[in-house]
Amino acid sequence: MDTVKVLQVVGFKNSGKTELMSRLLGIANEKGKTVSTIKHHGHGGIPEMPPGTTDSSRFFGNGAASSLVYGGGVIQLHQREERAGLDSLIEVASLAAPDLVLVEGLKKADYDKIVLIRSAEDWEELQHLKRIILVVVLEDFCLAGVETMERNNEEAIKKWFLEWMEGEEDESI
Repeated sequence: MDTVKVLQVVGFKNSGKTELMSRLLGIANEKGKTVSTIKHHGHGGIPEMPPGTTDSSRFFGNGAASSLVYGGGVIQLHQREERAGLDSLIEVASLAAPDLVLVEGLKKADYDKIVLIRSAEDWEELQHLKRIILVVVLEDFCLAGVETMERNNEEAIKKWFLEWMEGEEDESI
C-alpha cells in the first residue's frame, strides 16, 4: 500500500472538531474514499469499554495484550500500548487499507492540520503547531494577517477538502 494521506483536525475543547471530522468523513465517503479515523481520548483514563461480560472484554481484562472479536463484517480490537504515538495508531488504522486517515486531536504530531479557532487566545497558543494548512474560525471572527475560513461555510470547506484529498502535499503556513 502507498503511504496513506493523513489530515488532523485540532483545536481546544468544544471548538467543533468532532463535527468537522464528521463532515469531512461524509465528503470523502461521497467521493468513494475509504477513510479510517483516529480520535485522541482527551478526557483522561481509558475510553469506555464494552461490557466486561463479553468474551473479548474478559480476555482483555485477564491480561491479553490485545483482544479481537469478529462478526458481521466488523473487527473490534482492544490493544494495550502504554504510549502509543500517532505513527503507530496510523499503522493500525492502515490495516483497513484506507485512502486517507482523519485524526481528531494529537495536535503536536507532524501531519497536515486544520486548526479550529474560537478566539485570539486559541490562535496565540496554537499558531506554532507544525504543518497548519487551514485555519477555521467561528463566524464573524478574523485573525490579523492569517487567511481563514469560517466554520459555517460548508461549501468552501468542502471545496478545500476535495482539493486536499486529490492534491499533492500542500505547503504549511
